[in-house]
Amino acid sequence: MTLGSSRVAVLICYEQLIVWPVLQSMLGGPDLIVAVGNGWWTKGTSIVAIQRASTAAWAKLFAKPLVFSFNN
Repeated sequence: MTLGSSRVAVLICYEQLIVWPVLQSMLGGPDLIVAVGNGWWTKGTSIVAIQRASTAAWAKLFAKPLVFSFNN
């Protein structure tokens, strides 16, 4: 997606854990990654932490800034 003059790769919930959506998004040459999700139903688990770690690793691998937004 384009936001102003920047190209943004948006990864929604479980897409942060699957290889294909990330690689497909990186083919578009985004300037940054925005990761969003809904974690209220995962209370008491490490699911949100795993998604955060996975997305941070992808962002670091591709040298992209990351914006992470999750409701818990």
